[in-house]
Amino acid sequence: MGNRPSGPFRITFVHAPDRLYSEVQNNGVIFMPVWAYTLAAHLPGDGRTVLALVDTRFIDADRIAEAELFLYSGVNQDTDSLLSVHDRLKRRFPRSVHVLGGPICWSFDQAGELERLAAFDHLVIGDGEAEIAPLAARILAGDRPERVIRARERFPLAQARPMHRGLMDATVGRYYGAVLEVSRGCPFLCEFCDIRILPDNNRAHCAPSALIVAEIDHLCSLGVGTFLLACDNFIGDPRWAEEVVDALLAWRERSGYRPVFYTWLTINLCKYPNLMRKMREAGFDNLFIGVESFDANSLLETAKVQNSAAGVVEAVRAIQSFGFPVMAGLIFGFDSDTEASFDTTIDGLLRAGLLSGDPSLLTALPGTPLYRRMTLAGRIRAGKLGLGGHKYHTNIRYLLPRDTIIAGFMRFSRRVCDGGYQVARLTAFLDNLNRGHYVPVSGKGYFDPRLALRVVRNNPQALRLTLSRLWAFARRPANLWHLARGAVLTAGRDHIPGRWGYFLVWFAVWSTIVVKYRGLTEADFDIESVEEPLKPAHILPEGYESVEGERIPLNKSQAQRRETARSLQALIERKGIS
Repeated sequence: MGNRPSGPFRITFVHAPDRLYSEVQNNGVIFMPVWAYTLAAHLPGDGRTVLALVDTRFIDADRIAEAELFLYSGVNQDTDSLLSVHDRLKRRFPRSVHVLGGPICWSFDQAGELERLAAFDHLVIGDGEAEIAPLAARILAGDRPERVIRARERFPLAQARPMHRGLMDATVGRYYGAVLEVSRGCPFLCEFCDIRILPDNNRAHCAPSALIVAEIDHLCSLGVGTFLLACDNFIGDPRWAEEVVDALLAWRERSGYRPVFYTWLTINLCKYPNLMRKMREAGFDNLFIGVESFDANSLLETAKVQNSAAGVVEAVRAIQSFGFPVMAGLIFGFDSDTEASFDTTIDGLLRAGLLSGDPSLLTALPGTPLYRRMTLAGRIRAGKLGLGGHKYHTNIRYLLPRDTIIAGFMRFSRRVCDGGYQVARLTAFLDNLNRGHYVPVSGKGYFDPRLALRVVRNNPQALRLTLSRLWAFARRPANLWHLARGAVLTAGRDHIPGRWGYFLVWFAVWSTIVVKYRGLTEADFDIESVEEPLKPAHILPEGYESVEGERIPLNKSQAQRRETARSLQALIERKGIS
């Protein structure tokens, strides 16, 4: 760093997400960088440092002020944006130190590709809460820490601190709502999921319910009414989930606040009707659930036993009957998928009454059993280390022919954007609320147009995105006709409190996919398939069932491998491959 200027040591958190991925995935709304507020709380507040937060969705990188230390975080899809912002800051402030952490570092490390992040001075692998203060102290003292810093163990979320009040209070108002990390880890072992491979992450690590309520109370006092409770699986520990919901219910009674919540969880929520009722009473509105597929063979292949056991369509209908709009994660490209899978998905979305369901193509995330299987089978290709994206570029070779996947995906995209199909989905969702379970959420729903307008009004880039989205939707007169049909349909369901909130969810999701799939062509797909003839080793390679080196209870790893191997062996037999 050389001789730095006298005065406090300046640390700037740089949030530089890929705009298209972050905003299209979130239906056009902008969420706060919870990682920065969280890590800032673990820096000493002794006056020796001055903290700042910049979000490149609001400020151009060329306007970022100088700092001695720049801290970045992101996911794989943010790679190009992070590198671009880093390069611009490094040219302007050559003496500054640049540190990158977060999921991107873990994933690139698992893939053996950390050199792709070589531009950064230091990389932090794993949870950063316990590492940030010692790292900053060494840099402040003029020391040179090792380039790659590995967290020795998972940070105990039971010891989580309140988010940094100064940074959060000054900036939270520009976002759609607040994000609060409440738990980490998931007890399930889906073959493609990288949650399972983090150390000791095959169980729930939960923040104290009292801290969660205190954070929500403080944010509500600042005028926040919409919350995303970030986690790998909110019901990873059902007893803790119920404890949190009970604490929220008691707090609502004594505080008078009525916020709404969105969170991620698994489809086995359908087994807990009393918890679902209380979640609605506590203000839980939208839920993200990894549905993945409506084909039982594809679910069994990836050991998604919680979905196959529940029966996807009826499980989703049971959950939505309480009033939750489920945002469904979907995947095309499982080995068990067929040419009919794309149409099966269209049918499944309608039968389940899902308002949302935007698929990605299967990607092998480094460190997962799927990545190991694809490697052993010789099916890994160069590709982005992430799911989805506007341009479909993945790192595995599929069993389905490339042309079949592209034709099926494009057929899906056209059908799912069709206004008549969209009205049918809205009808199915509203009809499902008549099963006697419906619990209205008090206050505004999670999709609040006035809040969204306030956010985009203060962000020219977000405003342009919103206007572009509305124009893309409105330029087709048929869309406006079917939107009017949806409005008339909703108006006629006056026995459903909060029905206009569902109408807004439906429109937000529909208009988002219209933008995402606008102009989609074969050129948007950079994918490959296995060359014929297929061999058994392409599907179930020798050595796949070995679980050596996995930091998961042995019996669970073996059970996942057996379930996947049994399903893949049945696939080999169905295809008659020898």
